[in-house]
Amino acid sequence: MNKQFKVVAATVFFITTAWFSHAEIAFSGFAGAKADFYSSDTSDFDPALNFQSFFSGQLSFNKNVILNAEFSLQTEDIIENSFYEEVQSNFKIDEISLILRQQFLSVTNYISAFVGTYEPIGSDIFLRRQFGIPAIASKITESWLGLAGSIIYPMFGVGGAEIIHFNTVPLATGVYIYVNHELEDSYVINADYRFAGHFRYFTFDLSGGVGLPLIDDSDNSYFRIDTVYGRAGANILIGNTYTTSLFIQAGISEIKIKKKNNKLDFNEDSAYLLFEPRFRGKKLQAHITLFNIPQNSVNDFIFINDTVGANLNIFTDTIVVKNKTMTFGINSALSFPDKNINDLISEPDKIMDDYNINIAPYFTTSFYNGEVHFMSQFKISEIIDSNFGSAFKFNLGYKTQF
Repeated sequence: MNKQFKVVAATVFFITTAWFSHAEIAFSGFAGAKADFYSSDTSDFDPALNFQSFFSGQLSFNKNVILNAEFSLQTEDIIENSFYEEVQSNFKIDEISLILRQQFLSVTNYISAFVGTYEPIGSDIFLRRQFGIPAIASKITESWLGLAGSIIYPMFGVGGAEIIHFNTVPLATGVYIYVNHELEDSYVINADYRFAGHFRYFTFDLSGGVGLPLIDDSDNSYFRIDTVYGRAGANILIGNTYTTSLFIQAGISEIKIKKKNNKLDFNEDSAYLLFEPRFRGKKLQAHITLFNIPQNSVNDFIFINDTVGANLNIFTDTIVVKNKTMTFGINSALSFPDKNINDLISEPDKIMDDYNINIAPYFTTSFYNGEVHFMSQFKISEIIDSNFGSAFKFNLGYKTQF
């Protein structure tokens, strides 16, 4: 989507919100911001400060008509550009969607029209919307930059969705049809099917789809399709958020099928795998994670910096200070930059030549009407290599609900 379209879409949303603000409608939402302070140089200390923020709102005209919108903003290094100069920033429409809800006997039907990234697989936002459950996504994939979080593959573009929620059993299923310009030389028509459910000790969200690039071939036809792109993803929680459990995410987004050779080809770097046993005690919790995540997803995360590795997160959320509940934890990771799980299997000796060890104490607590988060990350491998300039990173975030 070009810049002009983003501005128009955002303007339409805010005007609509203001227009109906005097009526008896329900409005709720989230807003948040985070700042990253680090050194942009590996050997010498060269301070850098990036700022990111998001806004997510839901406007319910009545119980059957709902408008959702989410926007985010990311700046370049503020220190380098100075507070008094113009700072380059990236404004992004994450989602604008209009949902019509209809009740038919034992099912509820949701018809949606959307722009942006809508309920992406990998995120738990679909499960939260459909079943009203708490967040189940891995803590190491937190970004503090919106509601979606981790994404195995995005459903982004302009299109619509038809979701059926069964009222007699905790199941939901649906179809998404949308168009985007994911490929530089062609538009892509996409279709995805989704099936999800939430039971006491088992929650799942499964999705699969195809993308059909429309190549302009004006000499012989209006359009032609010579390649089909397949994709699939899954979120699975065995147990629940109140018990010892196992969380699994798996998927791949670039399965290429060409007619001329009938060969199935896929990009290994697009494979997504997260295997996370979660142990819950009376006071402490421990999450052990093995992960293989594409770099474009890792770029938005707080706790991990590389594409493949292992992670240990030990934390407690039972600390109470002056009637405020606090979460305190230590996250540690052994990871390998620019590698994937196939590299671990095929070249285990070579991959150990380049690795990172990070330790990150963090805490989260309520503050006014929201939640504040602070993390300090120490890169042990950089300290060992005497790269003190890049050995430290500090993150401060705030998120509120209204």
